[in-house]
Amino acid sequence: MTQMLREEVRERLGNIDQIRDIIFGAQIREYETRFGKLESEISLLQQEMRSHVEQLKVSFTAELKVGFENLEKKLKLFNLNNEEEAADLRLCVDRLNRKFSHSVQSLDEELDSQTKSIREDVSQTKVQLEEEVMALRDLVLEEIEQRFSNLRQSKVSKDDMAETLFALGMRLKEKEFIPMLREAGDESSENHSVKMLRQGDKKLSELLANSNSNGSTKGASEVTS
Repeated sequence: MTQMLREEVRERLGNIDQIRDIIFGAQIREYETRFGKLESEISLLQQEMRSHVEQLKVSFTAELKVGFENLEKKLKLFNLNNEEEAADLRLCVDRLNRKFSHSVQSLDEELDSQTKSIREDVSQTKVQLEEEVMALRDLVLEEIEQRFSNLRQSKVSKDDMAETLFALGMRLKEKEFIPMLREAGDESSENHSVKMLRQGDKKLSELLANSNSNGSTKGASEVTS
């Protein structure tokens, strides 16, 4: 009995499938066909999308690569220009430093040369003035000695001789000879110093001559009286 029930159930189920196939079979087959087409279209679309994406990836990669290469070139060119400008600036700075150092060195050398020349001129002038003063002193002493000799030969009295020497000393000190010596010593010009000393020599001779003539005249008048 149990076996009969099973067979009946199977028979009924088979009838249900047949009924369903009769009612929905065409639609189910149509849906299955559509689903198959959709699957095919979806698969094709996926392939096309994958291909398009790959193409986009390749294109973007190439563009990015070109862009990076251009950017690298620009950066290298920029760095190169900066390096060249920096090198030019360094050269300018070095050139200015060398020029400044050379100018300073030239000024130092010129200053040293001028200072040395001035010192040599001052030293030579000093030596020459000392020699001229010594020569003039010797000349004064010689002239005084000669005047003393003339006074002694003229047999002038001691008072007259002392008065003559005193007058000579006062004239030399206050009026003519000593100021000329000072002026000759203060002047830096060599020609002017020699000129003043020569004038002093001339004035000294005139003073000594005047003093001698005065003393001789006075002594002669006393001897006559």
